[in-house]
Amino acid sequence: MNRRRAWAIGGVGAALVVVVAASWLWLSSGDVSPAAGPPATSSAPTPEIDVRTTAQQALDDHLEECTSAEVSDDAVPDGCGIRIPWGTEFASVDDVRFRIEQLPVLELTDGGFVADGGVLVATVSGTSQDGSPRTETYRTDSWMLRGGVTVEGDAVELDVW
Repeated sequence: MNRRRAWAIGGVGAALVVVVAASWLWLSSGDVSPAAGPPATSSAPTPEIDVRTTAQQALDDHLEECTSAEVSDDAVPDGCGIRIPWGTEFASVDDVRFRIEQLPVLELTDGGFVADGGVLVATVSGTSQDGSPRTETYRTDSWMLRGGVTVEGDAVELDVW
């Protein structure tokens, strides 16, 4: 019995080491902050960099507006990429407070954009299914949006889906 227990403990320890190492490699390989732009390759900006930078700023402004809006009828604002699974825990929602920890990073695609890597925290207050007051905090480390991009002269317009 002692030998079997030692093998089991050793196996669990080895599995934990593998999981921690894989997590560390995964987190360290894809760390991109919204403030870090593309690497500078020349002193003159290219039009693509200007469009991306302008589109990122427009998205940032849009998401700031989304998270400052009041939630009505138990629904979050449309076109914000926010999904909160409160239906099983709340009979009704009175208030939702959002906190952006990291804005999604925008990448241009053919005729559109994909923005991911955002971190959003939502604190929901309301009435639980049993009728008592309830407050829950939800967090997503994978806040993502998609949409279209229209460029007219110096103006960049986003259509967030």
